[in-house]
Amino acid sequence: LGASKMQMVFQHILPLAAPGILTGTIIGLARALGETAPLLLIGMVAFVADYPKTPFDPATALPVQIYMWANEAERAFVERMSGAIIILLVFLMAMNITAIVLRRRFERRW
Repeated sequence: LGASKMQMVFQHILPLAAPGILTGTIIGLARALGETAPLLLIGMVAFVADYPKTPFDPATALPVQIYMWANEAERAFVERMSGAIIILLVFLMAMNITAIVLRRRFERRW
């Protein structure tokens, strides 16, 4: 009705779809972070000798590190594992709450 395809996409479709796209992206990242069981089942090698010093250094995912610490017999690894589990749960809850808040904030009311 007079609008070009680009105007229709940028002025109508994307503003209506943005909350769902944003929420899906955040929830997908949270799910990918939390689900490491399939990687462990296919035999992922999770050993990294040193702690990463820059964002580009190799590192393991936190659930993999928790799994590795759970297999250690020393008491210090039990405490580290408990702390890592709490950090992982808090981070996942924060990502899901952020997704819900952003979806509600940018959602259009009809």
